[in-house]
Amino acid sequence: MSQPAVQYFELSDPVHGMVPCAAVSPVDEPKPLPLCLFLYGGGGNRESLTSIVPLLAAWWRDGTLPACRVATPDVGPWSFYLDDRPRGFARESFIVERFVPHLAAQSATDASLPVGLVGVSMGGYGALKLAFSRPHAFAAVAAVSPMLEPSAEAEPVATRNRYFYPPEVPQALLGPTRDAALYRSDHPAARAKTHERALRESSLGIYIDAAGDDFLHAHDGAEFLHRVLWQLDVPHEYQLRRDADHTGPDLPERLRAAFAWVGRHLQPTAAQPEPTALEVSWLRWLEGRDPAPPATELPITSPWFVRVLRARVAVPRRAAAEHDPSVLRRYGLL
Repeated sequence: MSQPAVQYFELSDPVHGMVPCAAVSPVDEPKPLPLCLFLYGGGGNRESLTSIVPLLAAWWRDGTLPACRVATPDVGPWSFYLDDRPRGFARESFIVERFVPHLAAQSATDASLPVGLVGVSMGGYGALKLAFSRPHAFAAVAAVSPMLEPSAEAEPVATRNRYFYPPEVPQALLGPTRDAALYRSDHPAARAKTHERALRESSLGIYIDAAGDDFLHAHDGAEFLHRVLWQLDVPHEYQLRRDADHTGPDLPERLRAAFAWVGRHLQPTAAQPEPTALEVSWLRWLEGRDPAPPATELPITSPWFVRVLRARVAVPRRAAAEHDPSVLRRYGLL
């Protein structure tokens, strides 16, 4: 694989004029490629994609990341990917209505090919809200140190979670005097609540990576969102890295894990290996073709081992659910 090159281009938007964008892909991949959006953090621009091209090239080479096109829209340094038409913001609309369709058409990408999202800090906030509002439009979302406040309502947010915003952030969203309705409708946790059924029914992969020593206290918001998703019974993966900071020397490794997570969802599911003779016997019992299970237990490394365990507790599980419906949830009600 030769060294990928960044393509710079601009797209017209009725609200924001000509919007700078960038994209990169493995140059020796002629076939249509799945798409992964990279949403940068506060203070960034489309050059934020350029800065991680060496990392992407290494991950493509070693198989961490499958061949895909990674693209970044330049939505301004502090927009928080906001839609607020009365105040002149249409950044989220630009991404879903113009940026993604343009990339699909430019790449001759089949509409059925998956789209992933990776975001850092402000970009993590943007990626989560985009995906939670459209869980069937994206294959996976990964947010690294997402810049979330630990409340879906504007009023209860503590000073520790808001003192650091520069004056360039959208004031109606994050300023001292906020538009409560705008804040509520934009927050990823509120969007998860609004779209909870669609999130549960979709196959959207959700990955949240929080820094346990975040000097901006963004981990408060990540933990809050984790608990909201837990209560909503929405499947997700959550990492709280004890010694990590908001960004820092471990950011490349955290990005690698985020892109790898999304990359796994951009690939077709690997076929199950051919079952062994013992596994075939157990499958016959699982499918009801044999009345009794085999005498020999499956090894715990078998891909069908957990299915066997689930089958063995199915009857008491149903009985327990008559007394405690939470038995049927993925996550318990804490």
